[in-house]
Amino acid sequence: MNDNGILAEVPGQYVAEGSQTLPAAATAEDREYPVEIDAGHAGRVRIYYRKQKAKRGKFSHWFWLAKRAEKV
Repeated sequence: MNDNGILAEVPGQYVAEGSQTLPAAATAEDREYPVEIDAGHAGRVRIYYRKQKAKRGKFSHWFWLAKRAEKV
């Protein structure tokens, strides 16, 4: 079972807003990055992001993926 906490309750606009505060995914360390954000009706939450690589043919790019969230 994948434990993603309350991530399903956090609206996508807040997940996207939190990822904008992170460094460039291509050059960041390979670890979880926590971000605290006020997520509207979900209240104050801490979202954990991990960088992930997308590959299409010979091209690839890194992006941030929200893994889990918890109330603060």
